[in-house]
Amino acid sequence: MIVFKNYHLTYTLLLLLLLLSLCPQKARSFQLSRSTPRGATQLFTAASNEPLPSAYDKSLPAFLRGEAVRSALKSGRGVLVDFTSPSCALKNVGVVMVSGEGTSGFLNSKLSNSFPNKIKGETDKYDINGFKILVEKGEMKQAGLLSSKGHVIDVLTTCSFATHCGLETYVITSPGHGGSQLFERMNPFIFPLDKVKISDICPFDAPSRSRVLTFIASENEVARRSLMDSILPVFKNWQLESIFSFPSRKNGCIRYTLPRNNGQSVELVVWEQTVLSTSVSKGYTVLISDKGDEEDLGLEVWDRITAEDNIYGPIAIGPLEYETLRIEGGQPAFGFEMTGHLKDNEKYNGRLITKASPLELHLDHIVDQNKGCYQGQEGVAALLKNKRGVPRVLYSAIFPDEENSYIGDNQEEEALIDNDSIPNETKLPQVGDSFYVLGSNKQIKVGTLTSVAERGGTSKPETVALALVLRAQSILKKMKDMDLEIERDTMFDINDLESGIISPPPFDPLDGLQVVLENGMTRGYLRAIRSRKFQNKSEEESDVSKNEMLQYHSNADQEMEDAVKEKSSVGDKDVDKLNTETDGTDTKEQLMKEVERLAEAKRKAEKIEMLKKRAEEAMNRRQKRKD
Repeated sequence: MIVFKNYHLTYTLLLLLLLLSLCPQKARSFQLSRSTPRGATQLFTAASNEPLPSAYDKSLPAFLRGEAVRSALKSGRGVLVDFTSPSCALKNVGVVMVSGEGTSGFLNSKLSNSFPNKIKGETDKYDINGFKILVEKGEMKQAGLLSSKGHVIDVLTTCSFATHCGLETYVITSPGHGGSQLFERMNPFIFPLDKVKISDICPFDAPSRSRVLTFIASENEVARRSLMDSILPVFKNWQLESIFSFPSRKNGCIRYTLPRNNGQSVELVVWEQTVLSTSVSKGYTVLISDKGDEEDLGLEVWDRITAEDNIYGPIAIGPLEYETLRIEGGQPAFGFEMTGHLKDNEKYNGRLITKASPLELHLDHIVDQNKGCYQGQEGVAALLKNKRGVPRVLYSAIFPDEENSYIGDNQEEEALIDNDSIPNETKLPQVGDSFYVLGSNKQIKVGTLTSVAERGGTSKPETVALALVLRAQSILKKMKDMDLEIERDTMFDINDLESGIISPPPFDPLDGLQVVLENGMTRGYLRAIRSRKFQNKSEEESDVSKNEMLQYHSNADQEMEDAVKEKSSVGDKDVDKLNTETDGTDTKEQLMKEVERLAEAKRKAEKIEMLKKRAEEAMNRRQKRKD
């Protein structure tokens, strides 16, 4: 058995094992492992006890599989997710088409974002090899499907194109929410006066020739090249490579309508988006809607990508790998964080449901706050007016292996405390677990886990989870009453920095808070969702670089060290320099102001030296804990 704490010792050997035996299986024939290594986390779909399949051999260590995925993401290949694979239908996405004169009004009444009556779409026509090819540019946006109380049911992606009578919109669900389910939610509310038609493009319980493929990488250029190399050769009959282009805007989309000889057609819709957090990945999604009865072009694309001789194309990953990336990036999921479709106090797959609004899940972008009269609008408006803010916020929770000796890790199942032997009750985190401030004796509840990734799946010796956390003000007040505080391994003290001598990193009030699960032995800490750092920045400013890929852990230590290096060295010699540079025309007032400025600079330098000393002490404490 490989012990996660010591895996660095055998990293090189395992990497060779990776190159020799970690080739992904064909995604349409996932094989579930017959046994799960001791201490491993079993991940399931939201709707059943079916374990999530993997593209890799699940008998291999999770951290090794995680390293393989992350290496592919950072390489020139990227990864690919097929969200219409029959191997794990409960993790698939669905696609519903809404068309007709009343499309805009219908979507505005059901979804939280705004949809215009008309869009300025451009249409180009090409005659290639006798085929009349249509290329249309449209608009892509995300919107929330909410319950009547304003809780999130799902985040839907819409791709709208102009028609002679209004809009034609593809509505794509989140993984796990089938198009048939969405169709059943919307269809009963359609009346003849709505003048809309809804059709299910990817039916859940019937074979479909449609595919939704997502190409993910650390850079858009890699995702573009990966998509083109994988798809364009399959559509050589239409010479698609001669006219193919990507949307020029982040909120744009392009549809290619390719007619067949029998009068039927294939549609390709391309837009810039992945199913993961934009703070940790880039890429494109393509919908292949094949309306013909000839060769299945979507299947040909998938076969080409998963072929054994495809050594340069994207690496296909399975639902298990996607789920770990999703949780690591802080992305809410249908059936886990988004549960507005369930009844109050209903148990779902054996766990009590925690419902949340889009504002609690950092999904502000899917809500038009100036819009009214849509399902769930009153609940969202009430939260916006609440002076105390939202009652809960989504955080990451990290449970390091070095802090926890889980049941099953070692042969010794007991721990010694004060020379007394007690059973080891350090259990792996599970969805639905409550957790508390460490040291509060379960008196200060922090929140509830909503998603838990596979242990070690991030390629690090840890278990990452998502959690809905109660108001920070309330938690901090109770901690103060119990004389508890958040220990930050940092030289920054927010109270000491009010003078502004250094710009501190954007600490979240609860970032770094140490917590313990309700079992009283499993320890971890909170981290603010990475995407929150970019809430006040434009899309261009919030783009993640290749080096930042999936490194959402706080980089505060490095930022602090850089700040120390920039310290000033102001002393008496600066005052002497001032005296030599000042001529008789300077007034006494100007001279005094300059002296005060230099004195302030000297004080700041001394303060930085003090902070540096504090940082060294913090690093020494951390080293002692590790030892």
